[in-house]
Amino acid sequence: MYLRFTTQFINEFGEPHTGIFSALRFVREWSITQDDDVAKLKDLRDWFNTNLEAPDKFSNARNKNPASISLSWFKDSAKDHIKKIYEIREILEKYGVIVEVVSTKNPGYIIYDDDYQVSAIPFKAERKKVI
Repeated sequence: MYLRFTTQFINEFGEPHTGIFSALRFVREWSITQDDDVAKLKDLRDWFNTNLEAPDKFSNARNKNPASISLSWFKDSAKDHIKKIYEIREILEKYGVIVEVVSTKNPGYIIYDDDYQVSAIPFKAERKKVI
């Protein structure tokens, strides 16, 4: 099983469903965010920077018509990572950012895979459900 965390946050480009780490950055920078929450969000982001590799591939560029971008999913076995994401979720929701959890057995065409996550291009029929 794979888990994806999306938000209903609208980013600076007017795009909805911003990724949870982008929403984290915005909430951390808001003037209304309490200092202890800013510190906790910074610590959580630092933890992920240390304990989660950034995927090195985000599209299937060998394809004639590559998909624009892949989506990152946590493996359900990544217990520590998922626990930390729920800590982020708790803080974001305190500031009105709703975090949705999407789960699937098949995230799409997997183009990156490590111990904790995959990056996958969603199947065409599933794109609107997970983005």
